[in-house]
Amino acid sequence: MSDAIATVLDVSDEFAQPSDAHPFIAHLVDEDHDRLRWRARRACDERWPHWSRSYSGDHAVIAGWRGRVGVDVETLDRPLEPTWSLLDEGFRSSMMTAEERELDLAFDGPSARQAAVSLWSSKEALAKALGTPLEWDPARLGGPALWPSHEVGRWRARFLDESLLGVAGLAWVVYDIAH
Repeated sequence: MSDAIATVLDVSDEFAQPSDAHPFIAHLVDEDHDRLRWRARRACDERWPHWSRSYSGDHAVIAGWRGRVGVDVETLDRPLEPTWSLLDEGFRSSMMTAEERELDLAFDGPSARQAAVSLWSSKEALAKALGTPLEWDPARLGGPALWPSHEVGRWRARFLDESLLGVAGLAWVVYDIAH
């Protein structure tokens, strides 16, 4: 890719438009990782008081909002450790809450791996929105990927899949509607 791409979310997608009802979300792509980070930082301007950024390979997703917001993007084109699966007991015990481990999640092979990445990504986005991502234990933090309707109390979550990102990947944006 010779030219950098910004805001790949379809303009008809409501989340690509600034609004008081939901966060602004943009996806940036650039092979030059330093330039990608510079562009993502520059996009986080005064339009919103709270911003979150996430990077994976040549991709960045940013989210701006009036309240707390967190974002995490993961590309799926890189090899994953075999333990990154909802079927792996090590993953389940270290990354899932007791309640999540009790859910009847029917996945196999690649879908169990993608579901594990999605659950992790949703927890990472929530931890960022809470403001102290390095302090949260994933086994104690419920994942928005498993929230009913992606809502709990004042928190909302938005899942971005391949169809929105235009790449084999996924992202989660978690935001607080109480502000």
